Amino acid sequence: IYRRNGNLRASNDNEKYGALIEYWLKNRYTLRYTGGMVPDIYHIFAKSKGVFCNVSSEKAKAKLRLLYEVAPMGLVVECAGGQTMDETQPRSVLDIPLEHLDHRVGLCLGSKEEVAKFQEFLF
Repeated sequence: IYRRNGNLRASNDNEKYGALIEYWLKNRYTLRYTGGMVPDIYHIFAKSKGVFCNVSSEKAKAKLRLLYEVAPMGLVVECAGGQTMDETQPRSVLDIPLEHLDHRVGLCLGSKEEVAKFQEFLF
């Protein structure tokens, strides 16, 4: 199973997220990080499994913009049968109300099973 963790620093401030990372490491998930959301999500599609996760914290702010990056890729993932989740509450990233053009959010997206595991740990 592949996962991408674009904001590992957030695990220092967020105990629940840190516990999820420990779970991934203990269960020998393969770590993948290209530095880009699109190549990592493409890899999930190519392998038909995996998770893309970018969680923020007080010190490690969210970097991905809802309008330009998160919502479009979330739509593609959900249309392909996967699932997406907001980092702040258990809802699809497509249900996050846009506050302004530069609204940045943390997220998880990928296979339904992996996003369910994210939800189990964070909520």
